[in-house]
Amino acid sequence: EVNFHKFDLIYNVSFVIIVKEGVPSDEELETLSQLIAEGWKPLGRRLGMNESKLTAFDKENQEYSEKPYKMLLRWKQREGSAATYQVLHDALCHSLVDRRDLAEEICGFK
Repeated sequence: EVNFHKFDLIYNVSFVIIVKEGVPSDEELETLSQLIAEGWKPLGRRLGMNESKLTAFDKENQEYSEKPYKMLLRWKQREGSAATYQVLHDALCHSLVDRRDLAEEICGFK
């Protein structure tokens, strides 16, 4: 008689994203702005935008897709060469934004 034991194997697979160097282009930020949807405010907070700036962007940009784009452009202008793919990647992966898919698409190598 042979006894077989069932084992549940749990795989914890983490994918490492190799993040691009440098600063995202305006076109990449525009693409991101169209994909981020209602997550643009939490993303803005993770990028260091204060609430009054976010509120101003909300009021000034009635066309929905333009709100995140203008916010991302402002971040890029404010931070200059420090507005890197890595900073954007980390903000997108933050638990309050939780958009690893967009981090990979915009900040990772294809």
